[in-house]
Amino acid sequence: MKTKFRVKTRLFLALAGLLVSIIAAPPRARADDGDDEGDPPSLAARISFVEGNVSLQPNGEGDWGAAAKNRPTTVGDKIWADKDSRAELQAGQASIHMGSMTALSFLNLDNGTMQVRIAEGTINFRVRELREGDVYEVDTPNQAFTVRQAGAFRVEVSEDGEGTRITAIRGEGEVTAGGKTYDVRPGEMVELTGTDNPEVQTGQAAPPDGLDRWAAERDLREDNSVSAQYVSRDVPGYDDLDDNGTWNEEPEYGHVWYPDQVAVDWAPYSYGYGNWVGPWGWTWIGYEPWGYAPFHYGRWSYIHDRWGWCPGPYYGRPVYGPAFVGFFGGSHFSV
Repeated sequence: MKTKFRVKTRLFLALAGLLVSIIAAPPRARADDGDDEGDPPSLAARISFVEGNVSLQPNGEGDWGAAAKNRPTTVGDKIWADKDSRAELQAGQASIHMGSMTALSFLNLDNGTMQVRIAEGTINFRVRELREGDVYEVDTPNQAFTVRQAGAFRVEVSEDGEGTRITAIRGEGEVTAGGKTYDVRPGEMVELTGTDNPEVQTGQAAPPDGLDRWAAERDLREDNSVSAQYVSRDVPGYDDLDDNGTWNEEPEYGHVWYPDQVAVDWAPYSYGYGNWVGPWGWTWIGYEPWGYAPFHYGRWSYIHDRWGWCPGPYYGRPVYGPAFVGFFGGSHFSV
């Protein structure tokens, strides 16, 4: 009983602190967050991997800060991977792998739509599944590339923005530049030089380099995830659950994930911090390596004297939330 009491008290204090920080925060102008009367986007991109010096400028304004794993990103955010650095972002069915000296920003992001801009540098990105009506687009200073068939692609932009090279590793896409369109088929490359009326050349894809091999390894890790049997692949971060917990079938809850390597009195939303992420507002960012999917999707339940995460329905597109502070604890406890 004492252990239960400590766990529940700690959770209550953690939630109380989070709520106090929200209530006590001064009002902020939110003209840049879009239509206040509409619902916020149901999808955010997760920073899922950071190596080296990677920076984030929220909403493309103000000071740059270090990009932290598990921080959600959205329209207007800018990300910079410095020399000898790399980063990965996950958004629904897409994974973006940023190489060294790369500048990326989000132009549009919601369920079924992802539009990013690469000002310079290189990305390798994968679209696992392209559903009817989905749009995945990568813009550069001299073209717009649209995915037409799911697969893996590489986009390279010169430092001055005058040159772009698009490679279809797998899948197909379409380049639009200077009022014309060009197909990019598997194993092909399209290179554009100039901005107003770019010169276009086509050829075969170059052999994979270190960025491509690393991206393929990360994609394979997602493909082989055990947790994908229980969590929709539209939920970013499901693959991090594999090495950090176990799944059990519970009669009243279905498949439940229990974290391991946590303190005896650990409770959800007790190890991390709140950060303002527009347009949702105050958002929980967990320090745990797996601390994204369980804090932005599904619900937590207190089962058999420990906390477990219930991912919710497997089918249907999940809806992102800044922090789901709703819990189930049977007849003894709920918040």
